[in-house]
Amino acid sequence: MKTKIWAHRGASAYAPENTMQAFQLAREMGADGFELDVHLTKDGHLVVAHDETVDRCSDGTGRIIDKTLKQLSELDFSKGFSRFSPARIPTLLQVLEYAQDYDLTVNIELKTDRIMYRNIEKKAIELVNSLNMRDKVIFSSFNHYSIKLVKQIEPRANIGILYTEAMIDPCLYACHLKAEAIHPYYLTLMVPETVEGCKKHNVKIHTWTVNDKEHIAWLVKEGVDAIITDCPDAAVRTRNMLQNKRRRKN
Repeated sequence: MKTKIWAHRGASAYAPENTMQAFQLAREMGADGFELDVHLTKDGHLVVAHDETVDRCSDGTGRIIDKTLKQLSELDFSKGFSRFSPARIPTLLQVLEYAQDYDLTVNIELKTDRIMYRNIEKKAIELVNSLNMRDKVIFSSFNHYSIKLVKQIEPRANIGILYTEAMIDPCLYACHLKAEAIHPYYLTLMVPETVEGCKKHNVKIHTWTVNDKEHIAWLVKEGVDAIITDCPDAAVRTRNMLQNKRRRKN
């Protein structure tokens, strides 16, 4: 089994996060897919950004929910990466169509942990289904009610249980919610029962956000299904080196 490398908000160590430039660079670096974050605009569009506000990443201020798509599209999201200016906020449709062109997987994190966007789950599911990308998309959220709702609306959707702190039995919890995967903070996987339990019950492990080579190597050896990283180039190199060594031994 080949561990997949998913670029966290695109190649966010090198390009402005959650922009098309970051996703394009990640693909060029050999990433197998992307992790991205989704909010809802004032006029009901699904857009890709991490924060509830535009302050940290753009030359604007204010909440995404209070702005129309047109207003957001006028902002420059290249803060900290001036050579990529101007960088515009992409819609989820734009990123999904790009991923589809290159047969990439997309982890959609619904940002419903602070703002309960009305019908965001339904809108995202309908978009994914309209593109026939259900098998290439997995939904996650720190708001597990939101993820449960995704499964209720679309039982065929793939969902992942996103969490930061160690859980007693995340595999059992995932099975209870009919989740295909867990999305744990990587250091919680030092509890050996988690990896063993997931393998036993066929629950996939997509872990985040792993940037140092030592931990990437450890997770590849553990056989996790996907590593989410800001540095897809380094992760791809480490993964390929280890898996080539394994093939030579066999």
